[in-house]
Amino acid sequence: MKLFSGFVLSCFVAVFVIIGCTGSSTYSDLVKTQKATISSYISRKGINVIGKLPSNYSKSVWTDNQYYLSSTGLYYHLSQVGDAVAIDSKDSIRIGDNVVVRYIKVDLTEPADTVESTWSTLNSAYPSSITYGSTGSEPSAWQEAITYMKYSGAQAELIVPGTLGTSTDQSNVAPYYYKLSIKKLPR
Repeated sequence: MKLFSGFVLSCFVAVFVIIGCTGSSTYSDLVKTQKATISSYISRKGINVIGKLPSNYSKSVWTDNQYYLSSTGLYYHLSQVGDAVAIDSKDSIRIGDNVVVRYIKVDLTEPADTVESTWSTLNSAYPSSITYGSTGSEPSAWQEAITYMKYSGAQAELIVPGTLGTSTDQSNVAPYYYKLSIKKLPR
């Protein structure tokens, strides 16, 4: 009788394992879906992907819909160069500077859906504040983007794969579009 009970119990466990495994995606499946989602978004928006970051820090070298693809997988487009006084004085953002970030986070699917926004005080009374060069809860893509943005007042558009996003984005392997604006706080 014990042998029969053990056999029945084993059958139930096997059925639950099989049922539990069907329909769930593997990490590899999620990565493929993410790549397809990003490719579809790039195609729908008519984005031109370039492999070399323009060396001249000027809006005139960035054409509309031209995105630099970094080695980490971040897609970056400079949409506003930043504060002319900071640029003229070469007062770029440095490691340890406190930076205020306003952003809009949008899903890449069609139709697009705004997931989060601190773009204006209507959305969020206080913007996010980070220390440049030190990791925190912000997406690692922000730190990389600030490196490229360089100056207070700059704005950029990003396509962020899940691996460079928030911890939730990383575990879900979910890519997002960000519109990012930065301001350097005085020391």
